[in-house]
Parts: sequence; C-alpha cells; structure tokens
Amino acid sequence: MVSLSKMKNYLMAKGMEKLIPALSSHSPQTLVNMIDKLRAHGVERMKNNHQGTPEELERRVEAANGFFEMAKRKMNSLSPSTQKKLAFNAFFNAINLGDEKREEYFKKHGEYPPFFLLMSPSMACNLRCFGCYAWKYPKEKAMSKEKVSEIITEAKQDMGIYFISITGGEPTFWPPLEEVVKEHDDAFFQVYTHGQNIDEDTAKRWADYGNIYPAISIEGDEQMTDARRGKGAYKGVMKAMDNLQKHGVLFGFSLTHTRLNHEFTCSPQFIDNLIDHGAAFGWYFQYIPVGRDPQFELVPTAGQRVERRHIIHQIRKEKPILVYDFWNDGDAVDGCIAWGRKYVHITSLGYVEPCVFVHFAKDNLYDKTLGEALRSDCFRYVRSKQPFTNDLRMPCPQIDHPGILKHVVEKFGMKPSHEGADWIVNEHHDIICQNATALKAALAEDDKKRGAACPGCGGKRVCEAALLADDAAGE
Repeated sequence: MVSLSKMKNYLMAKGMEKLIPALSSHSPQTLVNMIDKLRAHGVERMKNNHQGTPEELERRVEAANGFFEMAKRKMNSLSPSTQKKLAFNAFFNAINLGDEKREEYFKKHGEYPPFFLLMSPSMACNLRCFGCYAWKYPKEKAMSKEKVSEIITEAKQDMGIYFISITGGEPTFWPPLEEVVKEHDDAFFQVYTHGQNIDEDTAKRWADYGNIYPAISIEGDEQMTDARRGKGAYKGVMKAMDNLQKHGVLFGFSLTHTRLNHEFTCSPQFIDNLIDHGAAFGWYFQYIPVGRDPQFELVPTAGQRVERRHIIHQIRKEKPILVYDFWNDGDAVDGCIAWGRKYVHITSLGYVEPCVFVHFAKDNLYDKTLGEALRSDCFRYVRSKQPFTNDLRMPCPQIDHPGILKHVVEKFGMKPSHEGADWIVNEHHDIICQNATALKAALAEDDKKRGAACPGCGGKRVCEAALLADDAAGE
C-alpha cells in the first residue's frame, strides 16, 4: 500500500513540476522565495544530523548553499523540460523515493547504498589527449543499451539511485546514449564529454529531454586546451557551451588540474569566462598518473593542491557558479566517496572499479548483480576503514594513503582493469608515497601559517601505518 507520506510528496512534486515553469516565466521572485525555503529546510536538516566538527559542517553548508544558489540563478534560463525534470527528479525521486529505498536497503544490509553510479558504456573516443586516464582500457567492446538499462533499473529499484554519471571514452560516441536517457527519464544523467559533438540540434534535443546535464572538458585557455586535446578543441568547447546556454540545458565544466595549468585555471579570468558562456557548475579533477604514459611532472605540487583548496573555497563564496574539487572536498563528504560508499565506476567490460581513477576490480556485472558486487568482501572491507584519516582533507587511498590501496590489492587479489594499471602500486608506488608525505607537510605548514588546527582532527592525524598495523593485528 502506498503510504500517505509518499502520496503527499508525489503530489507535491507533480505540483512543483507544473508550477516552476509558470513561476519562472511570470513570477521569478516567488520562485526565488520558494527555493530559499527549500534551502532553509535542507540546511536545518543537515545541521540537526551533523556529527562532525564545526569546520566540516561549514564546508557542507557552503556546498548546499551553493547548489540552491545555482538553482536560483539558473532556473528561469532553463528549458521548460529541464525545469520540470529538476523539480520532479530531484524533489520526489532522488530525495523522497530515493531516501525510502535507501532506508529499505539499510535495514536489509546494514549499510546505505551509493548515492550515484559512474558508468563508461564505451571507451571509444576520437581525441588523443596526452595523460588520458582512460587511454589504456580496451576499446573494442562496448556495453549494450540493454545491459546499461538493466544496471540502472537495479540501481533505481533496489538502491534508490537516480543520479547516473556517464563517461568513457566519449559518451557521444556510444550510439544508445540518448535512448537510455529517454528510457530512464526519471533519473539525472551527468555526462562527461569533450563537447565537440554538441551542435545546435543536439543542444535542442537535450533541452527537450530535460534530464541530461553535460560537464564539458576544458584545460584552461585556448593554447592549453588545444595543446592537450588537439587544434580547434577550445573553440569547439566554447561553441558547445553557447549552444547549450541558448537552448536552456543545465551544464558545467570538467577540468584536469595539472602542475602546468594551475595558475590560469585557478584564476578569476578562467572562471569568469566560463560563467559568461553559461556554465552552472564545475569539477576540478587533479591529474593522477594513470592511463596513457603517466607523467609525474604533470602532478600538481603539494603547495598547488593546498592553494587550489583555498581558491575553490573563495570561488564558491564569491562567484555565481558551483564548483567542486574531487580530492580537496573530502571534509565536505566525510572522506573518500569511492568503494561503494557514495559511488563506484563500471567499465565498458562490466568491471566494478572502486573509483574512476582506481583501475582495479574484483567483480564483473556479467557475472554478478550490482548489489552483489557492492557487498563483496573487498568493498565492504575498505568501507569499514573509511575515513582513512581524521584529516579529511586527505581522503584518497590511492594518492593520499597509497599504502592502503597496495594492501587491499594484495589482500584481495584485485586485478588491474587494463594493461599497466598496477604500476601505481608497484613501479610508481614510492613516488606516490613521496607526494603524499609532501602533502601532509604542506597542510601542516598551511595550518601553522593560518594559526589553525587541521579541520576535522584538531591537529591530531591518524597514521596510515598505524591503521594497517591494526588491521594486521586483527588478522
């Protein structure tokens, strides 16, 4: 029997689905007031449920406020279909129906499922970017539309997951992409794309679907972007953004932050240009030496990573764009989000990787269900160790606590997902450890300069070696 609460939320969501486009056109201030009320309710709930430090709460509230501010800024410029999908898919599916499914999952399995999935249905791509993290994956086989749909259906029905990210390869080179988006019109699809295939007709279709939100790859200015992605890539990115903005698609950018592009990509000039072209959100991904010809000279220095953290904090406060940092925002999400805690990555061959940057796997979705893979001894073990430190600014078991990844790979016999993936725990392990040590020192020096203890631990850091020694003693 349908609960009264679910029915009430469903009717409210359907009402919002119709009301928001009308308010956007005829009473934008009423829409702003409604979003502010939703924000106040969400932040109050967050504060009541928070169990960490005041510094962590500040970061989480900042991220939440950023999301609602983005909604206020962008809502009346979005296509009617996008407005409707944001209202219904977010308010009812992801929040209400999703929460109900997640609670059912928790009662059955003793832990919550991930919040989103990242899938690479195909590794095909027409670009040849140096340092590409996905370059070494086999490209000859792609997932069928039916297999991808089967995985998404299980995620929605069993785990309340309505947020699906698609990457690759280049997602627009996977022919069934739009069929899947239309079939699962009750879910969000964030698509990581190089943007070169987003012409005006594509932008129109995506505006009509309303539930596809691209994150377009860019490396900095025209010279930097073309140097990595090929001549004309930057102009292609700008044209794609202009097409999407014109037709009311919610979109953002995706950036690989390196030692070489650090200064420009952390500048107001870079961010202001993306805002002018309509970007609503953005992701900073630090260069990780995996994939095509790992180049350690591209890895940002420890000082640059710390500086990036502060700059992104300022961008969120001062600029009309919502920006996230995949590594530096660990204290906003309780540490590492991988290994099925918040998400996993599914490759084109069906392997379930802990993270899009951790290229090892135990299980394959042609042999097991998604739920069985998530509840494997290997993934459960790592989740039991999270967070790997009390200093949540260092969340990653691959680049911040490299001994942990090496230990898990050996303990569970995880296999590399492609040729050469095991370099990071073998030939490259020592230099990864050196970089992690440098980051600890840089964070401590930054704390000292600012006269602050590290957020989340009051200056008391848990040592990776102690964590592994405790594990060994338990065995």
